[in-house]
Amino acid sequence: MKYEIGDKIILLHSKEEGTVVDIVNREMVMVEVGKTTFPVYLDQIDFPYFYRFTEKKLPAAAPRKVPGDELPVEKKKHETFKTDKGMFLSILPVYQADGYEENIQLLKFHLLNETQRSYTLHFRVWLKQQLDLEIKNDLQPFSHFYLSDLLFESLNDSPRFEFTFYPREKDPKLAPSFNKVWKIKPKQLFQQLNELHIRRDAMLSFPLFEKYPDKQPDTRYGFEAEDISKLSPLYSKIQLAPDAPLEPKYEVDLHIEKLIDEWRGLSNIAILAIQLNEFQRYLDLAIAHKQPSMIVIHGLGKGKLRDEIHQLLRQTPEVGNFVNEYHPRYGYGATEISFKY
Repeated sequence: MKYEIGDKIILLHSKEEGTVVDIVNREMVMVEVGKTTFPVYLDQIDFPYFYRFTEKKLPAAAPRKVPGDELPVEKKKHETFKTDKGMFLSILPVYQADGYEENIQLLKFHLLNETQRSYTLHFRVWLKQQLDLEIKNDLQPFSHFYLSDLLFESLNDSPRFEFTFYPREKDPKLAPSFNKVWKIKPKQLFQQLNELHIRRDAMLSFPLFEKYPDKQPDTRYGFEAEDISKLSPLYSKIQLAPDAPLEPKYEVDLHIEKLIDEWRGLSNIAILAIQLNEFQRYLDLAIAHKQPSMIVIHGLGKGKLRDEIHQLLRQTPEVGNFVNEYHPRYGYGATEISFKY
C-alpha cells in the first residue's frame, strides 16, 4: 500500500491538502480535508511534497501602491454559513479482489442530513417481503448517520428501504411526518455502480427530499411523534432499543445480549447495525452533556465493530483522542475516548 494512516496527501483536482484516516481497500482510502471525511481512489491523490517541488512558481509581481494603502484596514471576521441542500442516501461500494478482477462485496449505506433541522428517523429494511432491520434514532443538523450494510447478493432479495422523518422541533407549518420508500432496482443500480467505477468516484448519492414538506390542510402525512408509542408494536427480527436515557453513560457495553433479548438468529450485519446505532446515541449524548471521557466495550471478535467505531470517532470533531490498549478490566476489548470542547 502506497499510503498509510496519518500520511499527508493532496487532492489532485482541487489541490486541497488532507490526511489519510483509514484504508478501505487496495485502491481506495478515507481522507480528511478540513472537518470532512470522504473516500477517494489512490490515483486521485498524491503526496503534497511532490506537488510542491514540481509546481512552477511564477515570480511575485511588485505591489502597486495606491493612495490610501498606507492607512490601516479594519479586519473583518468572515463566517461560513451552510445552506440547506436536503436529505440524501449515500451508497459506498466495498470491493474485494478476485484474481485480476475486483468484485463488489457489499454496499454501505449512510444518511446525509444537509439541513439545519434535526429529525427523528424511523428506518426499516425489507428483504423478500419480510422486515429484516428496524432502527429508530435522531439525526443532527449537517451530519451523516450510518444506516446498514447490505451484502451484494442480497440485491436479488427485492430490498426495500422505508424512511419516516419526524421534526424534533415543533413547527405548525411543517408536516408532522414524512414517509419515503426507496426500492432498489438491481439492473439500474448495476449500471450506476459500473459508471461510478469507470469515473473513479467513490459513492452514489440519491436525494430523499430537498425541502421538508409543509403541512397540508385536511391531509395526514402520518402520526405525530408522541403518537408513535400508541401504535401496535411491529413484530420483526429486531426489536427497537429503548430511547436513550436523559443522563449519559461513562461506560457503554455494546455486546448484543446487553442491548436486545431476541438476538439469536440475526445476521451479522443486523447485529452490527444495532451496536453502531446504540454507540452513536450515547456518543451524541456524551457530547451534548460535555462529558470529558467515555469507555466503549466492543469486545474482540474479528474487529469489525471496533474498526467501525474508530472510523466514527475520527469523523467526530469533539473527539480529542481515543486508544484501544490493554486494560486490566476489559483487556483489549474496549476503547477509551477523551473529548475536547
